[in-house]
Amino acid sequence: MGILDSIKKTLSGKASGGKRSGDADAASPSASAELPAATPADTPTAGSTYVVQSGDTLWKIASRAYGDGSAYPKIFEANRGVLKQPEHIVPGQQLVIPPRAE
Repeated sequence: MGILDSIKKTLSGKASGGKRSGDADAASPSASAELPAATPADTPTAGSTYVVQSGDTLWKIASRAYGDGSAYPKIFEANRGVLKQPEHIVPGQQLVIPPRAE
């Protein structure tokens, strides 16, 4: 049997609902389950912590967290122990995103 015949046989088994040997039973624990929807890791929120991603700047982080990039000094001040200058952030750093001032 050639590779095309093998593919046709495999596809016809799936189309007819037939079970091939080696198929996992849908009710068995070994069957793959749908994963829950992922929450965006790149979305900083006010009053939380955020892990810096490649390409981030404090301006971008403030824009996403507060809707205003010019609020970046607030994030810088909250992270003085980690950051020496606002333009020197690196991927993997964990930053505190302070809550919005009301």
